[in-house]
Amino acid sequence: MLDIAEDYLATEQHLDNVLASVTGLKKVYCSADMAEVTDKTQVTPCAHVIYLGDKVPESVAAGSLTHVTQTWMVVLAVRLSRDSSKEAGQLLARTLRAVQNSSYVQGIGPLNRVNATARPLLKGGFGYYPLAFEVKFRVK
Repeated sequence: MLDIAEDYLATEQHLDNVLASVTGLKKVYCSADMAEVTDKTQVTPCAHVIYLGDKVPESVAAGSLTHVTQTWMVVLAVRLSRDSSKEAGQLLARTLRAVQNSSYVQGIGPLNRVNATARPLLKGGFGYYPLAFEVKFRVK
């Protein structure tokens, strides 16, 4: 079981595991940013997991307990074709269900969908469809 107390970025492995089970995805990549996603040689359809950073809105107990909100983006990539819109729509639906129904990483709350910082992109014969999720946890 993944534990946020032992790995601050444990959500990445959790998302990798969840996405690996989504029917229709051939590969899951961990990428640094959207530029890497669009420049990478990839097997499609696939998903890219990107860490977007965290927010630390409050501390209690003289700083010994910190509430953290991390944001993660999942970008679905599909090769553009006559049926790519339908394929992308079905993959988006399956991905959303899988992530939002996934079990918790030990020590964090559920993955809640938020507005993605990137817009869908059609480039170089591929369609890129971003979804963003936040997780909240406490660090002692």
